[in-house]
Amino acid sequence: MAGRLSELPGVDGGGGVQAGVIAGLYAVVLWSVVLSGGLLFVGGDAGSNDAESYQGPGADGAEPDETDESEAYSEAELLVVFETIASHWGVDVISTEVVDDEFVVEYSDTTETEAEFTNEVGTLVGAYIDIVNGGLEAERMDATVVDEDGSEQAYWQMESEWAEAYTDGELTEEDILDRVLPTVESA
Repeated sequence: MAGRLSELPGVDGGGGVQAGVIAGLYAVVLWSVVLSGGLLFVGGDAGSNDAESYQGPGADGAEPDETDESEAYSEAELLVVFETIASHWGVDVISTEVVDDEFVVEYSDTTETEAEFTNEVGTLVGAYIDIVNGGLEAERMDATVVDEDGSEQAYWQMESEWAEAYTDGELTEEDILDRVLPTVESA
């Protein structure tokens, strides 16, 4: 995550006190986003999925064309938010990047049961919904699951339109997982 923080504006990758203070400030701000209820699938109210209950990035109610540029999140900030949420809930994200119109995630699978795997997917799906609503411009998330040796084990994906439909109250958590889980393919 330190590498991601050095990509943020005002953070010098060479270190130093100033870089540490700025990185610490970013960490505090990002952590407050996580704690403010930006978690839709994990830790949130499972019975509520309407737009009024959403508290993550972009929850100020402004339409995209009404958003003040100073309120917009950069792509680097959104990737850090995703990684922070995943890490907080025990998912070991190895890398995230936006390639063309796809949000590409590689993470280490530490699950032993199908239910644990589904929960892990749900955590990443919830984090993805948050960053899509925060302004990430991607058509979908492509996730690669690796084992402790780094060998690819599985792939799955989620379309951004599903994230938007969830936020608009058109899909439930169950609907999202019913769409995502069938995309899981063994490597």
